[in-house]
Amino acid sequence: MDDWGKVLGGIGGTVRTLEAGEALFHRGDEARAVFHVEQGRLRLMRCGADGSAVTLHVARAGSLFAEAALFAPHYHCDAVAETDSRVRMFPKAALLLYLRAHPDLNLAFSAYLAREVQRLRGRQEVMRLPHARDRVVAWLTQLGAAEDSVALDRPISVAAQEIGLTHEALYRTLAALVAEGRLERPGKRVFRLR
Repeated sequence: MDDWGKVLGGIGGTVRTLEAGEALFHRGDEARAVFHVEQGRLRLMRCGADGSAVTLHVARAGSLFAEAALFAPHYHCDAVAETDSRVRMFPKAALLLYLRAHPDLNLAFSAYLAREVQRLRGRQEVMRLPHARDRVVAWLTQLGAAEDSVALDRPISVAAQEIGLTHEALYRTLAALVAEGRLERPGKRVFRLR
């Protein structure tokens, strides 16, 4: 089940529009809702005392985020719109009641969360690799580029941030892989490992 916005539509929820750069919530705010991105993109990040920020997740159109709010008293990060965005807010109490009342849906939601954990663990493993080349090859492999061509749905500069590289380092590494014959780029954001 991929379209949780439709599945959870029975709950109703409220819609909020955000301008690029606007915060939806901050770390420490009371966790009141789970969110579905209807349009746009939001970055979930943790900010350091020195002003630095670490991206934890990028929520894109069609995805849920802040699922941990169901069982947490406060949000553990900041959520900021990267682009003009529209999100639907599903109140925590209503969502928990809905899941309790629909056991099959509850099981599907649990499976969805398990897949998200797997995906995030994979991303964490990529981030642990010390060399840009190894990180890029592992990232492309996770995307499926070793089996077939994959197309990015976001700018390469955004993808670079997600794997902890500067966009310059990612561009250089991609160019080196193409020059070595390890990577095909049939389109601007299309990749296939050889």
